[in-house]
Amino acid sequence: MLYVIATPIGNLEDVSARALRLLKEVRAVYCEDTRRTRILLSHFGISATLIRYQDRDERCVDGLLARLRAGEDVALASDSGTPVISDPGFRIVSRARAEGIPVCSVPGACAVAAAVAGSGFPGDSFVFLGFLPRTASKQKRALAAAAALDKTIVVYESPFRVLDLLENAAQTLGPETPAAVCRELTKLHEEWLTGTVRGLREKLAARPELLGEFVVLLRPAPAPAPAPEP
Repeated sequence: MLYVIATPIGNLEDVSARALRLLKEVRAVYCEDTRRTRILLSHFGISATLIRYQDRDERCVDGLLARLRAGEDVALASDSGTPVISDPGFRIVSRARAEGIPVCSVPGACAVAAAVAGSGFPGDSFVFLGFLPRTASKQKRALAAAAALDKTIVVYESPFRVLDLLENAAQTLGPETPAAVCRELTKLHEEWLTGTVRGLREKLAARPELLGEFVVLLRPAPAPAPAPEP
């Protein structure tokens, strides 16, 4: 069995009892960075075999598949959050499913869900774009396509590019588009900023330094209804 296990995105108290039990029971834990995952396991007194997982390394994927074919129970964990959701894991889960190997997704912390739930924007249906392409033209095309669906848009971004993202959003969706910026969710310095795209960009640009991980939410105005035919 392959267990896809969500781990905390900041606050270690957010890990589930089920996740902790399985991390103790599996034969090995494949993870992005063994040092990061060891901190989590050590905090809860768990001693497990940790192996670095690289989604683009065929030898790594094949090695994990061989263990699963042999009937071993193995866990897959990200540095934080849920594997596959803008994190490694798609390739091994896809191949395991294709071979009929059981896969169990153990839910837990996920930054996109936490951001939508606390943003004040509609969450009954939203568009999650993950990390957008780095070029301005591709970002604008992605934002425009998402805006056409008339739903809340959610994007992950780094502190080094969040100002560029907000500028591209202002140019594509309009500077008065309602927005929320979540920084360091569940961590000691968690911060929520709400307002317009232009206003939030100005606030962040005025800071001497931007640190942490960002989730940006945008709520484009609905497209105008077509004029009735004469």
